[in-house]
Amino acid sequence: MADRLEGQKKPYRTLIIVLCILTILIAILCYGYYQVFYAEKIILTQNSPNKINQIEIRVRGQNAFFSNAPIRIHYGKVGHIRPYIEERIINDGKNLHAENFDFNWVTEDKVSITLKGEEQEDKTLEITFPD
Repeated sequence: MADRLEGQKKPYRTLIIVLCILTILIAILCYGYYQVFYAEKIILTQNSPNKINQIEIRVRGQNAFFSNAPIRIHYGKVGHIRPYIEERIINDGKNLHAENFDFNWVTEDKVSITLKGEEQEDKTLEITFPD
């Protein structure tokens, strides 16, 4: 009788082990997917000359298969940066660094940003800060 109960517990134990392994694998795959496509990493933060306005450039995800991850340019008052502009820099699949951006503060509330990439002509964006 005890052998029969022991034999019935074995398939359940195996099933539980398989489900635990599958759960761990799915969690690892979801984390990797999030890191590749959605995680934001701050590349550069720039303050206006009077330190009232701020721009923060973040890359969203990672470069994959020679495609370039989108960048988000967040802007606003220091400590309250909400809106963003999403752009892409064609940089031959390489990671982006602070050298890919040039800032020119026209006024305290207006900035000109030049986006540089290896496989594109320089692109200039002008951002006017809301009051």
